[in-house]
Amino acid sequence: MTNATMASKGMDFSKSSLKYSDLRDLNLREGQFNYSDLTGSDFSQADLTGSSFKCSNLENVKFDGADLSGAVFNKSDLTGAGFKGCRLDCARLIWSDLSGVCFDHLTMTGTVFDYSNLKGASFRNAVLRNVSFKSEVKRAIFDGAAMDKVTYAILKGYKADLSKVTVIQ
Repeated sequence: MTNATMASKGMDFSKSSLKYSDLRDLNLREGQFNYSDLTGSDFSQADLTGSSFKCSNLENVKFDGADLSGAVFNKSDLTGAGFKGCRLDCARLIWSDLSGVCFDHLTMTGTVFDYSNLKGASFRNAVLRNVSFKSEVKRAIFDGAAMDKVTYAILKGYKADLSKVTVIQ
């Protein structure tokens, strides 16, 4: 059985020290990683659908190509985390430190970034549909992004620089 086919659905990794762990290509659906230290771990190509990361240290974690649909990041440190090519539909990144994180070229639907630190976070050339930003977004970068009217209105209300975005249907 390969790593990708090994099922670890719903496993509880809470309060674990998993620094620099190789968790690539694993099925970790609905996994619990609450209060865990995952510094530098690699979740590339992993299925983390519906997983929970509450009060976790996720500094420099690699989520490249991972499915994070419906995942919840609550009060977690994600500085330096990589999200290249990942899926974040209906994910909740709330009360978390996302400063300087790159979300470039991602397509997000129903994603929530409420009350998170987005200073220097980049959404260049991203597609945003029904995305919630109840956060300070003045220093986030949206150059080249495409977004629906609702997301645009929310960001405009929080005074984001939307001079280089496109509004889509």
